[in-house]
Amino acid sequence: MKTYFVTGTGTGIGKTYISALLAREAVRAGLRTAMMKPVQTGMKDPFNGDLGEIRRKEPRVLDIPPGLACPYCLEYESSPHLAAEKENVEIQFSRIRDCYDQIVKEYAPDIVFLEGAGGICVPVSDKILTAELIQYLGFETIIVAPAGLGAINHTLLSLEYLRNRNIRVTGVILNQFSNPPTEIELDNIRMIESFGKVDILAKASDGAAEFSECSLFRQ
Repeated sequence: MKTYFVTGTGTGIGKTYISALLAREAVRAGLRTAMMKPVQTGMKDPFNGDLGEIRRKEPRVLDIPPGLACPYCLEYESSPHLAAEKENVEIQFSRIRDCYDQIVKEYAPDIVFLEGAGGICVPVSDKILTAELIQYLGFETIIVAPAGLGAINHTLLSLEYLRNRNIRVTGVILNQFSNPPTEIELDNIRMIESFGKVDILAKASDGAAEFSECSLFRQ
């Protein structure tokens, strides 16, 4: 079984869209696919948010109850730390891990994707960042970044930050490519691979993604 934490270089760059594409490719490869969103903000029902969007785009993912798929669903639309503070909730890493372990035990997935909230330095409390949650869980990460101007800097910084914390990065998915891709977008692929010593797992644009030959979806 494989597990990946899907994070990003920022907010609003299409992590949910990419998570749905990852789910689709995994299901197409014949894998029992589970999706988790450890922390969702801005609503009471997590299926009205990112998990619901993923399920609409790929309804063949495993049907997991919202309380397991999303251990913390907070109403205030903000960074997790502020939403939790407003509801007097303490986000506990152990609870997230327990939900993950229960999903593995009861649903026997071949692959699990956990979508983070925002980027790796988004706080989950006034003392803890998302990167520390990833480190605690011990899962490999997939970084989602926009394909255009700024991608090199933001992606390399994210890689450096994760690697300094001994968090393994499986690869990068570049999203929001133009059609056709611009010279800058194509050059960003080359520079990120070269400086970051990392694989570009996929190039995505609205409605489709071109995945590279990798072991991501192999049983």
